[in-house]
Amino acid sequence: MSDSETKNINPISSNILDKVMGSQTQSNLSEFQPTSMVNSLLLGLKQRDREILGHRFGLAGMEIETLEAIGKKFNLTRERVRQIEKDSLAGLRKNKSSAKDQALSLIFDTILEHGHIMSEEFLIQIMLLDKQSESETAAFKFLLNIGDQLSNLKETGEFYESWYVRGFDLEKLKAVIDSFVSILEAEDHVVSQISLYDKFRDTEFYREHVLELTESILKSYLNISKAIQINPFNEIGLKNWSEVRPRDVGDKAYLVLKHHGKPEHYSDITKLINEHRFDAKTAYQETVHNELIKDSRFVLIGRGIYALTEWGYKKGVVADVIKEILRAAGKPLNRDEIISEVMKKRQVKRNTILVGLSNRKNFTKVGKDKYQAAPDGII
Repeated sequence: MSDSETKNINPISSNILDKVMGSQTQSNLSEFQPTSMVNSLLLGLKQRDREILGHRFGLAGMEIETLEAIGKKFNLTRERVRQIEKDSLAGLRKNKSSAKDQALSLIFDTILEHGHIMSEEFLIQIMLLDKQSESETAAFKFLLNIGDQLSNLKETGEFYESWYVRGFDLEKLKAVIDSFVSILEAEDHVVSQISLYDKFRDTEFYREHVLELTESILKSYLNISKAIQINPFNEIGLKNWSEVRPRDVGDKAYLVLKHHGKPEHYSDITKLINEHRFDAKTAYQETVHNELIKDSRFVLIGRGIYALTEWGYKKGVVADVIKEILRAAGKPLNRDEIISEVMKKRQVKRNTILVGLSNRKNFTKVGKDKYQAAPDGII
């Protein structure tokens, strides 16, 4: 699964508009119509130039194409296409349009409210609300390219593609991300967003920049980082951790069962894996069952029913469980006590336990209804 696939599934932004933006801004966003605005702006260009921009940015239902592919369409060199694109964008930046200026101002203000920089994906979520169609998204990205107060941060191995207000110091973003990474490395396991923010607020860096770093700004910065990811359970960790980016079916099964909190049949574990959509892969019952059998993190405690070893369950048949219970007790136990303890560790029928107890090679009856391990029984 690529970095971008993980990020698209789980951006760090629960309840996107939760106390992040004012009611007036939200009202303006509801009226924001990028496609119609861009169509209006493009009418001022020559038809050829308009079509070239359409192919470059995927406007008006066109496919995004390379300079070379567009050049072949119009019998132009790729450098000539590049120049036409550059000149057309420059002309649109100078275009005096109150609607355009209001739209760009809304985008500018939104980025300001989120710490002067936002990942392109997070910005689209905020700005387009429920209007995230292909045409609206393409038109919105086009508008970003004619905003003369904005600069683009291309995607790197460290950050996702982002837009920032000109003059913003990218070192500030790096310092915040580095601080979060240090916290997670010290924790060495996933944490909740609230816990991560609380630990960050205890740092000297935060105390020095407390007025500049609101929760909405921290969310924005985290969405830019590739080093830090969030899993389907809203837990944050480093991208290479299996609790964040499970590598295989076993990792996925472990995560869903851990958060489910109780043993389940492998068919239900398979459903849980697919419901949480860790990636584009579909889990199949047979594969899940085969992985759980050989993975030491899981214990088969009934017919196809698995629990986590960390919950205190141990591998073995019912007789092994009874032996373990008797050893822990250090004395004979009556039948009901043994059944009660076994049922805590295995999801089996009462009769199965009684059959196990009746095996004289393993257990000896002492007194009325009490049992101990047979002298030769291995406990």
